[in-house]
Amino acid sequence: MKRYAVAFILILALLPFAQTCFSPTDNLAVEVYFNKPGITYNLEPLKDAKNVLIEGERIIYRSHYDERVAVMLWEDKGLHLRIEIPVKSWNSTVFSAKFTTPMVLSENSIEKAKELGWEVEGKYAFRKDNILVQITPQKGRECSKDSDCSTGGCSGEICINRENASKVVSICVYRNWYECLKLTTCGCVNGVCSWKPNDAFERCLKEHGIDPSRVIKMPQADVYIAIYGQKELSEEKRAEIKELFSVLGIGCVLENIKFEKRVTSMPEGIVNPYTFNFKEALRVEIEWLKESGILKISDEDIEEIVKVAKRGYAGYNSHIGWYETKDGEYAWIPYYESKDAKLVKCLGKPMTYQLPKGAIELEKPPQSETTQAPSTSKSPTSSTICGTGIIMLGILLPLPLGRKD
Repeated sequence: MKRYAVAFILILALLPFAQTCFSPTDNLAVEVYFNKPGITYNLEPLKDAKNVLIEGERIIYRSHYDERVAVMLWEDKGLHLRIEIPVKSWNSTVFSAKFTTPMVLSENSIEKAKELGWEVEGKYAFRKDNILVQITPQKGRECSKDSDCSTGGCSGEICINRENASKVVSICVYRNWYECLKLTTCGCVNGVCSWKPNDAFERCLKEHGIDPSRVIKMPQADVYIAIYGQKELSEEKRAEIKELFSVLGIGCVLENIKFEKRVTSMPEGIVNPYTFNFKEALRVEIEWLKESGILKISDEDIEEIVKVAKRGYAGYNSHIGWYETKDGEYAWIPYYESKDAKLVKCLGKPMTYQLPKGAIELEKPPQSETTQAPSTSKSPTSSTICGTGIIMLGILLPLPLGRKD
């Protein structure tokens, strides 16, 4: 009996299964699965329209927002819509640099970075157009909480580990800048006991002629910079990075950084994906489908979808759909954020296509018959077949960067 069970398992392992894999072009696209109950659609007018390409199950035409960009619609347990920038080249140039520097990231400096147009992902990943700055603070071992730290010295001017505070000896000469200590507190910052940085404290130190780095003990942080899709490293990009570093308190380090140029096998779009407005392109297309009677959807749903949309929210793991959140409610979210999401790690072959010659022209008004959106499902469906060999390849190879515009 055991022999039959083992044989059956081996057969299942060798059979391909229906799971849509990650595609390298997902980084050039945004995709919506209209699976919310109550949403209906009728694709027949698109099938009879002029300047429409039908590839397998997909209807393809030029975007109403930007004619260089593709719009794809297909049915798979419901309607899917994808906005995708066609690929110009499969070689993309990346300028990168990495270094370690003392720094402390405060909430105030992060807010200033946002005001400069930087998106902050997670804790310390800063993105702007095609620039990524990833900061990873190194954890010190001096403390784990503020109460592990205490002041020492004749005037209490030194912030140090509590165990060593009583052992510290300093010259009992009062300095005017000690008044600045009233503007901050001694505490644990990334595992290091330090006077906590803030604008008022640092400004006060400078007014007394004191370099803040002499007073604020800064832990080390690893910094990685990547600039994608640039043939040359422009002064404009350098200026944007320097502006970010200035608000983060490391404005001088950029002058000594050397960037490495390399070519990666990432798709390069015919339109710059880092500056392309995926939100507006998606809004324009959904509203056109609604006005044409092809898609029946509320304005509220359109707003919620557009609010979530960004470059890279496409493909099996990341497309936008009506899913249950981890809080037990339903919302338009990327699939990987949904409750009990079943993610895949296989690398699929990107679709090849040619855009039609001109803009889409509907030949007849839509019929009254529409298709109802399916009941909400916790896991998306697919039509692409991925074998086990491809799955292992996808796990072993690093996936291209990108969520996130």
